[in-house]
Amino acid sequence: MIHTLKDLRERFGPAWLEQGSRFLKNHAAFMPQVQRRGALITALINTDQQRLRVYVRVQMDPGKEIQINGECSCSSGKNCSHVAAVLIKVLQDEHEIPQEALETREAEPPLRRPMTGLLDYPHGVYQRLIYLLRPNPADPTRIEVETRCARALKNGGYSEDRIYEPAWAQRGTPPRFLLKTDLDILAGLNQVGEVKPSLKGKSGEQLLRAMLDTGRCHLEHVSGKALRLGKPQSATPCWEVDSIGNQRIRWHERATIFLASLWCLDSDRCIPLVSDLPGALVESLAAMAPVTPEQVPKVTADLQKRFPDTSLPLLRQIRVEQRSPVAPQPCLHLSAQEMPLACLSFKYHEIRIGTRGAPLQFKDGTQVHLIRDEPAEQHCIERLISLGFRIHEGQSRVRATDCFLLADEPLPWLDFQSRQLPEWGTQGWRVTCDKDFPHRLARPDHWYTELEPLGTEADGYGISVGVVLEGQRINLLPVLMQWLHKLPPDRRGERLEGLIHEYGMAVPLEDGRYLLLSRNRVRQIMETLFELHDSKLDEMQRLRLNRFQLARLAELDESPDGETLHWLGAEAIHSLAETLRKIESIPATTPPAGLRAELRPYQQQSLDWLQFLREHRLGGILADDMGLGKTVQTLAHLLYEKEQGRLDRPSLVVTPTSLMTNWQREAQRFAPDLRTRVLHGPQRHELFEGMGKQDLLITTYPLLLRDQDRLLIQEYHLLILDEAQAIKNPKAKVGAIARRLNARHRVCLTGTPVENHLGELWSLFDFLLPGLLGEEHQFRRRCRKPIEKWGDEYQADRLRHRIRPFLLRRTKQAVAPELPPKTDILRTVVLGETQRELYEEIRQNMYQRVREEVAEKGISRCGILILTTLLKLRQVCCDPRLISPEERGRIETGHSAKLELLMDLLPEMIEEGRRILLFSQFTSMLGLIEQALQAAGIDYVLLTGSTRDRATPIDRFQTGKVPLFLISLKAGGVGLNLTAADTVIHYDPWWNPAVERQATDRAHRIGQENPVFVYKLISEGTVEERIQIMQERKQALADGLYDSTGTADPQWTENDLEELFGPLV
Repeated sequence: MIHTLKDLRERFGPAWLEQGSRFLKNHAAFMPQVQRRGALITALINTDQQRLRVYVRVQMDPGKEIQINGECSCSSGKNCSHVAAVLIKVLQDEHEIPQEALETREAEPPLRRPMTGLLDYPHGVYQRLIYLLRPNPADPTRIEVETRCARALKNGGYSEDRIYEPAWAQRGTPPRFLLKTDLDILAGLNQVGEVKPSLKGKSGEQLLRAMLDTGRCHLEHVSGKALRLGKPQSATPCWEVDSIGNQRIRWHERATIFLASLWCLDSDRCIPLVSDLPGALVESLAAMAPVTPEQVPKVTADLQKRFPDTSLPLLRQIRVEQRSPVAPQPCLHLSAQEMPLACLSFKYHEIRIGTRGAPLQFKDGTQVHLIRDEPAEQHCIERLISLGFRIHEGQSRVRATDCFLLADEPLPWLDFQSRQLPEWGTQGWRVTCDKDFPHRLARPDHWYTELEPLGTEADGYGISVGVVLEGQRINLLPVLMQWLHKLPPDRRGERLEGLIHEYGMAVPLEDGRYLLLSRNRVRQIMETLFELHDSKLDEMQRLRLNRFQLARLAELDESPDGETLHWLGAEAIHSLAETLRKIESIPATTPPAGLRAELRPYQQQSLDWLQFLREHRLGGILADDMGLGKTVQTLAHLLYEKEQGRLDRPSLVVTPTSLMTNWQREAQRFAPDLRTRVLHGPQRHELFEGMGKQDLLITTYPLLLRDQDRLLIQEYHLLILDEAQAIKNPKAKVGAIARRLNARHRVCLTGTPVENHLGELWSLFDFLLPGLLGEEHQFRRRCRKPIEKWGDEYQADRLRHRIRPFLLRRTKQAVAPELPPKTDILRTVVLGETQRELYEEIRQNMYQRVREEVAEKGISRCGILILTTLLKLRQVCCDPRLISPEERGRIETGHSAKLELLMDLLPEMIEEGRRILLFSQFTSMLGLIEQALQAAGIDYVLLTGSTRDRATPIDRFQTGKVPLFLISLKAGGVGLNLTAADTVIHYDPWWNPAVERQATDRAHRIGQENPVFVYKLISEGTVEERIQIMQERKQALADGLYDSTGTADPQWTENDLEELFGPLV
């Protein structure tokens, strides 16, 4: 650390110490606020001329060398004489050092002769040493010198220059571009012993002449002309009053310095000045500090006494006025003089004063004394710094205020003008801005969206989005689309929020100003229209939308920042957007008179919703839980259409084969006025005759493929896809044909719009509202991948928001509280020894094959083998007899632990009067269960895909003739109404929870009067137990569409395989 004056003298030299000592001697009374906190020293220096802040950090580097880093708000900046004064003050305070001990003598430089002429350089040497003179207006008795080097160019100029310290010439062999004259000058500058060498006194004048002789001496900048020695001129002294009312002698109209004599600095000349005054008087006047008004009488008397025979101009008499304290008004000026700067000053009374200005001001012949509120000023400075501003260290030396830098680019400046300045204006700040300030903010009146029909409905609509500025509309779509097109393809799937700057987007205008588009508004527009980024703007710079894509515009109407969006043109479309945004408040519809059912409130809501979609020629998904009456709600809608006279062509229902007769029966029961025809059976082709006169046609998905030629030529009023997950694969033929059917309106009915992944949802909406969710690859990149793979809740929420008007889903818990509770019970069983041996044998062999194929082909191409492996392991868990003898090998079939558990449960349940549905995916397993039931004398009925007479087993069970109903999962998963059951057993749980839930809902549905118990039989430690974890993931994916829960990735991963195919626990 710094302990003695020797430390300072060794570190910076005697001259630097002398400057600090002299300043301290003259201004010690103005430096009361010196504080030391460890290695950090801070000081506030107040003088009549200026107020300075000094920060000094004194440390010891690893090599035990003292390091002093001082910063000052004066023009010199770093390690100036004020820094020296502060350090000396600290030593005096801590060690009581007398002032006399600080005196040092000015070192005499070794330069003894003037240098004249330009010497020749060695051949091939083009580097040159350049001398820059930097006058200090605050001290006319010295001039700073900076030495730099640059390459001489043929045009007489220099290349980019860089610093060359004088001390470097004394380290080893000097470089060839340093001539003998340069070495002498550098030695003289180095002997000065200052961080920034200064010329002063006689030796300084010698060095100045030597530098002028080289022809490489410049004023301030290398780019200026080289200074030359000018002809002497006369010096005419006069007293000049400065900005605070103090007076200083002025010798010439240009800046002057005094070394051993007077000199005047011009842009290309250094001129000696000759005065008639005695030399001692000239030196005294040049070194004299500014004369305050209070000092005028004394200084005048002293000069007359010392130089009685000399004619001097008289000092002016300045009045002094003390102003009363007032609160300062912050004044911020956005300046473009040097670079984008924010210059801060304060207004006291009518006087504006800079942050570094003295509390004295000269106004109308009077020196005004202001009482400054330093805490208030500091608070304003800190507010700027807290916003990222920093003091501009390279500011002009004559500036009396602090100027602050923010950034070179426009966005931070625009954000500052947009967010902070309006608030500060209300708090009394005065803000001004140069007309040529490069980052001026233009404040638009409001946003607008203009929508115009492009001709017929098939031609679509043209949309433009922009702002109104000073009465002129500015379409921003070209700018926004250009930004989208610049995104790399691999980044177009990212959340736009992360790609838009936090301040928003700056749009340059022709007049030099900028529009600042808020991040939220830009993101809203971009993400609303993102899937269309591949489209091109038309000649009017509009984007083309089809009728279904207009539904997206509802999202634009929801202002993210409270900014009003004005709609121009196509008011009906704006009305639709507004209605979609407030979908809960659509008008009520009176139920049709011919409906033979009383609609529950939620069913009435469905009728209202379906009528709203019909009115606006839109489609939707009715996604209620099974058992809530989607069929009767749809029939009510169709019957209402007929009673209103709009059913002038038939409507078509496409349904699974198992539900075909149910539709016919429900139509006869609830809407007998509808003329209904089922297009089924070997003679169905005869039924196509006259089908145009029917109200409702019913066909099946398999027959849609076979009868497409007949069905495609008919025009329909309403096209209904029941259990619409049948078209979840967009590449399937049945979906392609369904899309080609010509219907005014389209509706999908399904309790599971998502079973496995979100691509299934896209397929449904591509059938209903093509374009609403974009193209498939766009949807996969923007929605499916972020949601399924990364659990992106933001994109999940956006998807929910977009489909919300077109997807109506109610759960049993929400709309049918009278439904009895359902109890889920998990029963586990441990495999027997033989069964465990077979399980492990198959697991090891099959998993080895899986690993090899995954390594060779990648996991995405091994799905069939993975599912086959799962199938085999599940079959072992169900019953080893499901495995072929060839696959079993030497291992005996043994017994099935799960079948034994089942046969233990069933007699007790039947004894208690339970009515049981037993589901299995494997019909062969149902066959083995049949054998066990027959052996135990338990009566049952069976329904599989091969059962032709479905009605008889259903009736026998529903009427209570048998207690047990064996059902294959595929045959009985949908469409059956088996409310007589109060117990459901899932013998072999499977990957897809939606399929299991559908099966459970055969019993747990409206009409059920008893509690329902759902049993899952799980083989402990096996793949069955691990599948339960997978089920939770898939359920989270489906639920993510309807609420705010997260989603997860349903695709196979190597971790999934490791988990599923791990050894028995």
